[in-house]
Amino acid sequence: MTDQGRGYGTEPWSQGQPQQGGPGPHTGSVGYPQQPPPGWRGPQASQDPYGTGQYPVQQPGYPQQPGYQQPGYPQQGYPQPQQPGYPQPQQPGYPQQGYPQQPQPQPQQPRQPQPQQPAPGPVLGPDGIDWEAEAAALEAEQQSYPEPAEEAPVYQEQRQPAPHEDGDAEEEYQPFLAAEDDSRSGERRRKQQGRSERKRSSGACLGISLLILAMLGGIGYFGYGEYQKHFGPPADYTGAGTGSVSVIVKDGDVGTNIGQTLKADGVVASVQAFVNAYNDNSKAQGIQPGAYTMPLKMSAANAVDYLVKANGGDALIIPEGMQAAKIYPLIDTKLGLAKGATAAAAKADVAKLGLPAFAHGNIEGFLWPARYSVSKGMKPDDMLKQMVATATAKFDALGMNSGASAVKLSSGYQVLIEASILQAEGNNQKDFGKIARVLYNRLNTQDTQGKLQLDTTLQYALKSTHFTNAQKDGDSAGGYNTYINKGLPPGPISNPGDAAVQAVLNPTPGNWAYFIAMTPSNTQFTETFDQFKGYVKQYCTAHHQGFDPVAGACT
Repeated sequence: MTDQGRGYGTEPWSQGQPQQGGPGPHTGSVGYPQQPPPGWRGPQASQDPYGTGQYPVQQPGYPQQPGYQQPGYPQQGYPQPQQPGYPQPQQPGYPQQGYPQQPQPQPQQPRQPQPQQPAPGPVLGPDGIDWEAEAAALEAEQQSYPEPAEEAPVYQEQRQPAPHEDGDAEEEYQPFLAAEDDSRSGERRRKQQGRSERKRSSGACLGISLLILAMLGGIGYFGYGEYQKHFGPPADYTGAGTGSVSVIVKDGDVGTNIGQTLKADGVVASVQAFVNAYNDNSKAQGIQPGAYTMPLKMSAANAVDYLVKANGGDALIIPEGMQAAKIYPLIDTKLGLAKGATAAAAKADVAKLGLPAFAHGNIEGFLWPARYSVSKGMKPDDMLKQMVATATAKFDALGMNSGASAVKLSSGYQVLIEASILQAEGNNQKDFGKIARVLYNRLNTQDTQGKLQLDTTLQYALKSTHFTNAQKDGDSAGGYNTYINKGLPPGPISNPGDAAVQAVLNPTPGNWAYFIAMTPSNTQFTETFDQFKGYVKQYCTAHHQGFDPVAGACT
């Protein structure tokens, strides 16, 4: 809308009012006629309510000059008489081009009222505006522009919206002190902008609130976890637990060591919980090393009580390197059974003892050396099951299957066989690494053509520490004669402990192919057979025995 109250359509154009800032009759604005429209009669026309120019209106205090005509327009209506004494020169063919003369005060001449002619144009209101046309134009405007579409606001200066970096359109540019659009479309636009701003504000507030809640929740959760970690009670199970697992308490273990073992085996939930219960129990210091079959997921207090009570009864200690044939009598004695009861049970119930399939029913090597609790009324099968369960758990913990290939062995069972030989041959654990290297070199080099050539394997099969040359040269030992058979024997020859298994998996680097135990604390290692025979001769002399230089053995 313009400051005349009209738009830029085809509606009739109305003149600006004098002294109101509107355009005059000769402004020459674009789109407006340069010449005044017919019927326009100067300032007096504003006094004509219908704009016909036929109703002469006299300026207050100034009488109408007779014979005065507006420039370029013939006088309409009734002719006025010429003023005496003021001749008006006329140019032929042209209307009078004079200028209004200064009005002279004269007495007002009465004149008869002229009958008013009906206005041929639109009916204007008292303010000079055709309100019927305005209403029709507004209705047409609303029909031409549906509700979502909005008119471009009219400002003193406009520019197109420019996109921001985030892709949103920039707000409409409004110059400082610009005129405000009071039209209906402007009002709708301002309301729509207000709703959009309220929606954006509400969405932003909601997003910030959710972010703050999430941050507070995360901080609270993290803080609670840190508090529990540093200041809360240690993790602990409840109750007496379920299932069973074999646990080894080593010599010299105290509360923390035992707690670490129980935590690794799944008996307790945390080491600290067990240590706290261990310190609270005055009898816990009496827990002895050995093998214990304990339930899984026990409370720390119940775990300590279980170990304390197990020490209250009798215990059976199995040393490392002992053969099964010597362990059976120990069990018979401890349980108060007849001689041979345990050996008979091991043979008859071997399928019920929990042996792995690769053992092929051979229990040798699975009677893990440890301390076992003995209770009243215990049967031989119960003791043997406890030993087998302990052995299989330890084999898994030591990684025998996964580490076999690194030492050129085919399975964890071969690791067990070699460890049983090492355990029988060695006198001192500090030499286990070197003995393991000798066994490795004999199996994998040409010094002995892949033969172990050991007495212990033949003695195990013959069940005697002495054998004849015929037995040594024959194959009556069923594969256990390593003088004539390459590789490992078919099964273990003893029940090795932890140190022997670890030595086989991690032999000491070296080129040794021979060794001889001069004393329980002195073992000599050599790379050649001649060096070895020199140590054998010394040994035979010390023990008052003869020496065979060809065989390199005592006689």
